[in-house]
Amino acid sequence: MNKPQSDKTKGKGLAVAGEGLFLLNLLFPGIPLLVLVYLYLRHRNTPHLIVECHLKQPLITALVSTALFLLINLAAWLSGGYSSLDNLVSIHSLVALEVYTLLVLLPFTVPGLLGLTKAISGQCYRYPLLGRFL
Repeated sequence: MNKPQSDKTKGKGLAVAGEGLFLLNLLFPGIPLLVLVYLYLRHRNTPHLIVECHLKQPLITALVSTALFLLINLAAWLSGGYSSLDNLVSIHSLVALEVYTLLVLLPFTVPGLLGLTKAISGQCYRYPLLGRFL
């Protein structure tokens, strides 16, 4: 009778770490994504459903949000936003920051927070948009 509880708590730490790394990747894209990829590759064949649920979805969503971050910054750079160090705070860079905040940060944070709360409580969670395709 204690075995299902220990299995649930065993995968719970990885699930919380996966969701936390996803939220951290929204603020600082790059290194949290690499750690999330490492965790997914290391634990992708685990028998716990909660680990699969809370590592695969945040990984795919983090890849999408990082790609959008790079595309938004590439568009700002191509339009002349990051031409020199003196010009880092230009209208193009501010527009890129606003676009990233409105189109990526806010819509991706809500499912990430819901996934984190479900991971903390030991439940599976399917992301609203991308979770249906996984």
